[in-house]
Amino acid sequence: MDLLFPAARQRALALLLLQPAAAFHLRELARLTGSHAGTLARELDKLTQTGLLLRAEQGNQVRYQAHTRHPLFDDLASLFRKTHGVVPALREALAPLDAEIDLALVFGSVARGTPLPGSDVDVLVLGKVGFVPLVQALYPLHAALGREVNPVLYAPEEFGERTRQGDAFVRELLAKPQLFVKGDAHELAKLAGDSAPADTHPGPGGHAQAVAGRAPQSG
Repeated sequence: MDLLFPAARQRALALLLLQPAAAFHLRELARLTGSHAGTLARELDKLTQTGLLLRAEQGNQVRYQAHTRHPLFDDLASLFRKTHGVVPALREALAPLDAEIDLALVFGSVARGTPLPGSDVDVLVLGKVGFVPLVQALYPLHAALGREVNPVLYAPEEFGERTRQGDAFVRELLAKPQLFVKGDAHELAKLAGDSAPADTHPGPGGHAQAVAGRAPQSG
């Protein structure tokens, strides 16, 4: 996917093609995709010119939406569903636990756009939700996505402390691409203390929990 599409265009297409009934304004798209608004605006203009996107003015806002009647819509949506479709599926699966989740995102190979056939879907969840209810909520996605879903769970306070202590896993996660299921890059930075520390020594404290007792890792 990275060879086929620039990063900003890829993230915008994934969001718009996989939620064709929704229309988004520029700032909303920039926040949800973690993109710079100026760069994203140029990408959206190009996609609108191809006919893949519909552009509509509503008051002072311009909204963008997928053009479902475009001859390439079905093919492109299928392509992005295989690589980025995990986000809508995760959002739906986690909806019953929403009140107990502060932030959730996909990291690892799926977020980077480089998953192998056997790669897991690595999910970071920050909140007060219990690990067992979290695993139970995500379990049906194994069959739906054709991949094992591997959740990593932290309380927000623990995540912030690990960031301050220079935890290697947290540093790597913050430095690599993410696909946000709940929250955005600004909220993640706030929970992490705005920036990763300079050192990389693992910090003390509790451990993150992962499916089948595996240590957190980006697959």
